[in-house]
Formats: sequence, structure tokens, C-alpha cells
Amino acid sequence: MSRRAAHAATVVVLTAVSSVSWPGSPAAAAGSAGYCPDASGVTVVVDFNELGGGTVVRCASGTQATGLAALKNAGFEITGTLRWGEGFICRIDGKPSAASEKCVDTPPASAYWSYWHAANGGGWAYSDKGVLNRRPPAGSFEGWSFSLNRNASDAPRPKVTPKRPAPAPPAPPTSPPPAVGGGPAAPPPAAGGGPVVPPAGGPGRTTTVPPADTPGVTPVGTASVSVAAASPTAVPTTTPGGVTGSSGGTASEPAVTEVAASGSGHGGLPLGTIAGALLLAALAVGGVVTARRRRAADPDD
Repeated sequence: MSRRAAHAATVVVLTAVSSVSWPGSPAAAAGSAGYCPDASGVTVVVDFNELGGGTVVRCASGTQATGLAALKNAGFEITGTLRWGEGFICRIDGKPSAASEKCVDTPPASAYWSYWHAANGGGWAYSDKGVLNRRPPAGSFEGWSFSLNRNASDAPRPKVTPKRPAPAPPAPPTSPPPAVGGGPAAPPPAAGGGPVVPPAGGPGRTTTVPPADTPGVTPVGTASVSVAAASPTAVPTTTPGGVTGSSGGTASEPAVTEVAASGSGHGGLPLGTIAGALLLAALAVGGVVTARRRRAADPDD
């Protein structure tokens, strides 16, 4: 039995149920141009090449109850025959024209729409079932190709490969904008490019020795004492007669008293207290020397 004969044998039954839909079948959404993006719909291909046109690909979204439903839900306009109704497709989108095909009875074997199907990524197969007697699987392809002046064995397949394009890769994430002001400020570097290191002696240590003529010289009467905050110093004394001396020395060779900056060896007394005590001692020694000189100059006293 030829393909055309098999189709004609099923048309009588299909016409009787042409207005009946599959039980529980959901209403399909409106069709869209191009391939279905995933396996949830049915991609429908209609090849107009032998009618002087091109090939159109559309998507019937969702589950499709029949091949006829897929064709309609993909957005194609169809015309059946007066005798068999939509159980036999005579025109798709107005082709062939009414002048060349009246669509009263079954179209002739030399000019009719051949019906095909394919799995995604598979090959086209001629359908051995009528358009109302086939339920396309989700994600599959339905094909229609006009066969003009062909015999029953060489009907042209749709000229589109039944394979959905691979989905586009996701866009790479964009970098967040930089913080206002360039982000947190970095801490300033230490002088010289390295870390700030405290003195080796730790707190309480003085490592800088000021010169002798720096401020800090305190005049007392005719004598002067220079107190350096960080180094040993001499505490000279001057008598009213102009002779220089010191505690524990003579008039010609004054003694030098050292004052330690840290206060060790003096019971931890402050530096000002030690300097004041030394000054009083020096003044006392100067007074004793003056008194002796006066006695030596006045033996009757």
C-alpha cells in the first residue's frame, strides 16, 4: 500500500474525530518564530520550496495533543477539504493557491503536503499516521513539505535539520564598580620606608643629648648650673671673688659631679631635686671657703 493510500484509509475515521481533543490536554500557548528553546514544546517546520517559497520554522509551546494541534498552535493557517475536513491538510498559509487546488476532495498524489516527524537531533521520517492520529512527543519536530510531481517514494523531506540550537552560554559576571574615592586609604609608610621602631631602651629612656648651650641653664646669683636632661654634666660654682670651685674640690682644680639621666643610684629621685641639692651643697662650700679666706686675712677676728 502506498503512502497516499494509507493516508486515505485513515481519513474516514479521522474526520469523525476531527473536532475531538485528547482528554486532559492543556491549552497550548501561542506559537513563536524559530525553534523551541527547550524540550517543553514541539518545533514545526513547513517547507514551501516546491511552491516557490522557503522554509518556515515555528514553535508550538507546551504539550500538543495531535499533529494538527501542533501545526495550528505553531501559528500556521491551515485549510482542510470539503469532503474530509481538517483530517486531510489541503493548504498551509494559503498554499497551494485556490486556482491550482480547489480543496474539495483529497489532493492528488502529484501535489500534496507530505507529513514528517523527527526526534531532536535525529532524522526525518515519513509519518505513517494521519495528522489527527499522531501525538507529537514533547521536544520533537513536526515537518510538512509540499510534494510536487513526485511519486510515492520520493517525497521531499523538509530542508531543515531537526535539531535545536545549543543554548547560548551565560554572560560572564561583571566586576563591581570601584569604591568612591578608590577604597580605604592605606596607612602612611614609616619614615625611611620601614616600620616605626621604638627606642631600644623602651619608655623612660632618652637617647638624644642636647648641646650645652641649649635652653635650660638656670642662673642662681653669680653661679650658673647647666642641667642636661639626658647626659652627665658638670656643676661648676663661682665664688664672689671670681675663683671657680666645686663640691669636694679645691680652688685650683674643681671637681665634676655626674648626674645620671635615669636616676639610678640616687634612689629614683627626680633630676631637678638632685640638681637643686647639688646647687645648695656648692653654695655651702663656697661660703665656707669665703669665711676661711676672711679669717686668714684678719687674724685678730
